[in-house]
Amino acid sequence: MPPHQEVPRHRHRAQAGPRPGLRHVATAAAVASGTLAVVTPVTGLDLGPTPADLRLAAQEVSDGTDPGAPFAEAAAAARDTPVLGAEIVRDAGLLDPAADASLAAARKAQGLAQEAAERARAAAELAARGLNDPSCGLDLGDLGRVKEWVSDAADFLGCTYGETDLIGVAQRANASDHPTGHALDIMVRGQKGDRIADCTLTNGDELGVKYVIWEQRMNDGSGWSKMEDRGDDTANHYDHVHISFDERAGSGEPDLGRCA
Repeated sequence: MPPHQEVPRHRHRAQAGPRPGLRHVATAAAVASGTLAVVTPVTGLDLGPTPADLRLAAQEVSDGTDPGAPFAEAAAAARDTPVLGAEIVRDAGLLDPAADASLAAARKAQGLAQEAAERARAAAELAARGLNDPSCGLDLGDLGRVKEWVSDAADFLGCTYGETDLIGVAQRANASDHPTGHALDIMVRGQKGDRIADCTLTNGDELGVKYVIWEQRMNDGSGWSKMEDRGDDTANHYDHVHISFDERAGSGEPDLGRCA
């Protein structure tokens, strides 16, 4: 008779391979009617017990083991995982569209206020120096078909010094740049004429100036030279500053900082 052998009451469960889990963690955030919904799957979290798990759980119950412990631990780990998607949405301002719009409006208003303050500062500085806005947009229609750089100079000088009595294209008995649209007369007398003449010469390269005639003197950029007496204030340029321009435009924008 073969020796007595004890028959085991339970078969040992074969070692199971690792169960497939979620390989990626994704965070989805959506804002709808002010409500944030966040879904965060956690890597390695099982979707549910397999049939083999249930059989093992039944065996462990008979041994006094808590079969729910592994699942409770996994749930606790998922609950403690920080949800980064909510922070991203919150930082982007999507949780409160009204507040975001208010912030944008406040920033725009601040920018407009800064621009207005800068314009006021510039205007005050010009006023302190006896100057006006150099881009006031004069009506230059009466100048005739002057060259573009002559028109630009008329706008710059006329606006800066508040002079609107300007002459462009005109016929002259003697040789002149007026008929071809290469000359400008600014009707003015006294110290303001001095300032206009100086401002024109110091910006000669930018304005494309050939020479300036003022109070019976001519200056081509190398200094003033006396002219002959032509008989009256107009002929001797005591009642206007005459500016003749080159055949080509100047090199760039004039600098108001050189003017007084």
